[in-house]
Amino acid sequence: METRASHIAVGAFVLVLLFGALGFLVWVGHFSERVVETHYFTRFYGSVAGLDVNSNVLFGGIPVGHVTTVEVDPQDSALARVDIRVKSDTPVRTDSVATLAMQGITGGVLVEISRGTKAAPKLKEGSEIPSAYSPLERLLSGAPELVTKANALLDRASTFLNPDNSAALARVLVNLDHLTGKLANSSDRIDGLLTQADTALSQVTATAVEIQKLASDLRGSSGKLVTSADKAVDQIRALAGNFNKTATSLDGLIKENRQPIHDFATTGLYELSSMITEVRLLAQTLNRISIEIERDPARFLFGDRQKGFEAQ
Repeated sequence: METRASHIAVGAFVLVLLFGALGFLVWVGHFSERVVETHYFTRFYGSVAGLDVNSNVLFGGIPVGHVTTVEVDPQDSALARVDIRVKSDTPVRTDSVATLAMQGITGGVLVEISRGTKAAPKLKEGSEIPSAYSPLERLLSGAPELVTKANALLDRASTFLNPDNSAALARVLVNLDHLTGKLANSSDRIDGLLTQADTALSQVTATAVEIQKLASDLRGSSGKLVTSADKAVDQIRALAGNFNKTATSLDGLIKENRQPIHDFATTGLYELSSMITEVRLLAQTLNRISIEIERDPARFLFGDRQKGFEAQ
């Protein structure tokens, strides 16, 4: 009886565990169905190798969904269309960008969606998320060119390291070794040269200080010279103003007496010339008279007394 009772207890316990597990699975399934997801799609240029269905979708590094399909775009065979589903509360913006990224060290590829800006509105369900080249795609697209350049570099290195260039390089190293030895032997002379250079530098510094002082003195003197020059310029301006006033007055005087001046130039000038000639003759006559008076005033006044009377 006791054995049968223990079997019944064990069986009942197992049945309770089974029913509990079934209930937990039903509850988990019911809870998972309540998670609302939003559908978007994006299209990528180039290869999407490593991206599979159920690959993770990250939003700013946070897992928010998964990839549902990866196929050739029906509108453009050069593109790969990737459909994704993310949590409905994920703030995918109109300026968000989708890129491909490596998933750890496993070599898998996932979809990374940028956060966008707060000012941009949320993207509608079923819309396309713009894509951009990711660092992975740039690395993969630039790998062939990088390999080509590496091969060209190796070819140049092999050409440079031919026997002739190797021998020349060895000679350069030997000459460099001799040069360093000579420099080591001439260390005392080099120290002397450095000391002389230091002394010359000190002298140059002192000369620079003197030049700076001279420049300061010249600045002080230049201020006085500028003041004197300003005064001279003011005086010149005043003199020019006076000349201008005089010229204006003279111009007005000429305009007012233009007709008399014209008459003088036509007739008066001739008469003046005649008068000057007559005055000159009068001056000569007066000069002769004065000479006669000085020579013999009595004779000039009373005539020649030595003349007799003429006989009648």
